[in-house]
Amino acid sequence: MLPHLNLDMEKKMWEKREAYKPAITIVTALFDGRQTGVPHSTSVYDTAYVEKLYRGFQRNLTIPFEFICLVDQNYYFEENIIAERFKRSVDQYGWLSLMEVYRPDLCKGVRFTVGLDTIITGPLDDIVSSRVAKLGVCTDPIYPDKICNAVTLSTPEFCKEFWGMWEGNELQLIPESRLWQDNLPSAPSEMVLMRKFYGNSPRIDRVFPDRIVSYKVQIRDSAVPAGVVSGASIVYFHGHPKPHHLTGEQWVQENWK
Repeated sequence: MLPHLNLDMEKKMWEKREAYKPAITIVTALFDGRQTGVPHSTSVYDTAYVEKLYRGFQRNLTIPFEFICLVDQNYYFEENIIAERFKRSVDQYGWLSLMEVYRPDLCKGVRFTVGLDTIITGPLDDIVSSRVAKLGVCTDPIYPDKICNAVTLSTPEFCKEFWGMWEGNELQLIPESRLWQDNLPSAPSEMVLMRKFYGNSPRIDRVFPDRIVSYKVQIRDSAVPAGVVSGASIVYFHGHPKPHHLTGEQWVQENWK
């Protein structure tokens, strides 16, 4: 005889899936990158990057969340990751395909966008629950007078506004969105449009000092890198290297798995 399981299932009220409302939706993107014109994004990312990012949020968030990954083809994910196809050809739009992380139809409620080259290292509840404005951005670690979108926190109002500005006006906006940086070819970037139209947005990394940090600027170049990592919740990479180049470092082994 099987032991009695006191699950009280008769009293359990199951709701329809569409009735579930996460407190936050995490949005990222996986695509091949050969048409982006940016060497450090070419054929770098794979499903392992997505899975490790998901598990980082799972370990460090106690509030309900959904995790959406925009994809350019069919991928298999072991974790509870929602794959959504890009509406437009990544080959055609390159980096500007990342405008789609703000597509209003992706989700309801507040969304937290993040690149795949990010390692979650600490608690996140307070960061993703903050309501600084319709859009929260980061300070560019190399050009601190500018913003960057290493991570962003946005409301449905912003997504509707930003996507509405872009959709139908692409031919006009693409020439205005080229990112010029040393040692890189110019490439259209959604970050340029964000800087142009939302450059004065509140900066999440200033609301939460030392919690959202650049690997290259705040960890690699620090005299006490372990101290920076221990106080951080989010470590983002830009350019070279990427997380898979640092698997020999203990903090990467502990947090990127």
